[in-house]
Amino acid sequence: MSDEQPDDDQVIRGSGNFFADQSIADFDEFRVKSHLCHEIATIAEQRGLTAAGVAELVGAPVEDVERILRSRHDGYEVWRLIKVLTALGADVGITVVPDSGHDRGVVLSETVRKIKEQIPRELAAMDEIDYQPDPRL
Repeated sequence: MSDEQPDDDQVIRGSGNFFADQSIADFDEFRVKSHLCHEIATIAEQRGLTAAGVAELVGAPVEDVERILRSRHDGYEVWRLIKVLTALGADVGITVVPDSGHDRGVVLSETVRKIKEQIPRELAAMDEIDYQPDPRL
């Protein structure tokens, strides 16, 4: 008997980075695009919109929206996905932390789920805008 194991029992170790292991060249960009597509699909689902409904709001071909809703974002730039989100009524912010304390910065994307009035108050606290609460609240 041989001590060798058959080929299909071999263990393949990953690098610890799934995207790099899948030969994705720019995994930071891929991750951000995936996140944006997920948010587009989530908003569409919450609003009961079909791909055709989103396409009408956005002014894009239905085929493009169908691809985006399925997270098939190859060929689409981040800016285009941001424009789809804003057409759906989402606010998209970009934050730069100039001195993160690391040799190399990281690209992060997150979804903020806060009450609508909390965000303007936080921005006003940062002196970014002049916040005037709606008197109806």
